Amino acid sequence: MRQTLWIAALLLVACTAEPSPTPSPPPATPSPAPIPATLPALDDTGWLSLAGEGVNVANYDANNLQPLRALGFGWIQVFNPPEFPVEGFRVLYRVPLHDAASGEPAAINRWADQLESLARERRGVIHAYAIGNEVNLSREWGGQQPDPEAYAKLLAIAYARIKTADPTALVISAGIAPTGGNSDGAMDDLSYARTLFELGAADYMDAYGFHPYGFAYEPERDPSSPETGGLVFRRAELHRTLMESFGIADKLMWATEFGWLVDPAEEGLACTLPGLDWQRVSRAQQAEYVLRAFRFARQFWPWMGPMFLWNYDFSRSPLYPDPCEQMKFYSMLDNSGNERPLLAALRRAAKTSQ
Repeated sequence: MRQTLWIAALLLVACTAEPSPTPSPPPATPSPAPIPATLPALDDTGWLSLAGEGVNVANYDANNLQPLRALGFGWIQVFNPPEFPVEGFRVLYRVPLHDAASGEPAAINRWADQLESLARERRGVIHAYAIGNEVNLSREWGGQQPDPEAYAKLLAIAYARIKTADPTALVISAGIAPTGGNSDGAMDDLSYARTLFELGAADYMDAYGFHPYGFAYEPERDPSSPETGGLVFRRAELHRTLMESFGIADKLMWATEFGWLVDPAEEGLACTLPGLDWQRVSRAQQAEYVLRAFRFARQFWPWMGPMFLWNYDFSRSPLYPDPCEQMKFYSMLDNSGNERPLLAALRRAAKTSQ
């Protein structure tokens, strides 16, 4: 069945592939799995294996990645495709939708041709492709309403083209942004995912992408807690329940972004982060919450694949000169390139720490 769907998608590329519909919609409100009320304190050193985990990086030069290599991270996610293997890491490349988001057949075919060519040229260099990013937000569609049907078509095309060029490469669906509802610029993440699964989009992904950010809360916080609006790290459990209700429990979820936002005031910056100020945590909390998130996922989520920390070095990227750019305050390095407590905490916890 999977092979048949793949062939169908390949044949339909030129006329914009249509994923096949899936009958029997799931229950409207998935529920999280029961979790123990208390967890033991974190071990002091050498308990955390990062070999299966990843980090989002802006600069993947060898020297810049050395601290991550020493920690034993196995994956990096990049936003510009490398031309040569990145020593010591498997590479997940986040594929932009570009003009294909317009829905115009000519634009889609140009995008698909370029993607197939890239996958053929970079065999052994890029190991996995994330098709788009946070596609339930209007900013990913040029300000237009998010369109799960259009995305399902693009995912089917990308899957067929990549597998034709490099059958060993993995195709990961775009990391869905946790929104907890609809707004002018966003579609509810669970509704968006449900529509994708109803359209049969799971047949065109090797794993399902989601962004389980922690927002202002500790990673163990119950997603049904009314004060959180469901915007917690464990929202991933609701997406997993949805996957299971559609019979796709054989696929892993990949957390292609997750993390916590450091309060800029702790570093002497009077930054206002519109819409995000309520999410600020201390530098110490960021470090602790990330460690607890890795531990929690590996203890309770056997269905979770690689978890990619957001982020390592966007604080140092010349693409973002504004010192108050919000992405900088998720980073493991501060705006001056100094280590935040998170990096030191990972160094202590990692099994391969030197």
